[in-house]
Amino acid sequence: MAEIKPGSVVVYSDGGVEKLLSATKEWSLWEDQRKRQYKRSYLPYFPVLEYRRFSEQPGGYDQFVPDLGEVELKPFSDRESVRFDLTRRDLQKGTTTRLWRCSYDGSGNFSLSKTQQLKTHEYSCMRVVVDKRFLEKVREQLVLSYSPELKLVMKQVKTDRYGRTRQVEVERILPPERATAKRIARTVYNITSR
Repeated sequence: MAEIKPGSVVVYSDGGVEKLLSATKEWSLWEDQRKRQYKRSYLPYFPVLEYRRFSEQPGGYDQFVPDLGEVELKPFSDRESVRFDLTRRDLQKGTTTRLWRCSYDGSGNFSLSKTQQLKTHEYSCMRVVVDKRFLEKVREQLVLSYSPELKLVMKQVKTDRYGRTRQVEVERILPPERATAKRIARTVYNITSR
């Protein structure tokens, strides 16, 4: 399977659906079933670059670092771990800075179907805050599997500060010519009714 084309639809294990609108070497733009748009970096572990809600309710945020090249991990660079301050500019709440630590955890495999095994790069990240006593507290942890062939995160496990875990995996990828409303609805139904 080659890189995903614009117009393709990805269906996730939680019933979520995202359509690839466009892609460049630096980012890809996705839209979910509620018409929210997400601009994602070419770095799979980097948080969403931009998020926009539908036009009737303008809202969203941008997230950035001064130089994405400085936060590249393997295979994008030789680094195995990075630490960076991410600036988050919310359209309604103002600007905040978030401290992230990410590391490259080696290679792995992901089964998209019974016949399709994909090689993956494994990453783990944590978002921390520093309290008044200069102690770091973990706010969020991410573990993810990224397919360089598809340029897509295949599996993500997110743990919040209370220890609640949420896992989401890619279940199906529908190419543009097969991504009809009927087929998408049937696929989501089959996944969520298991």
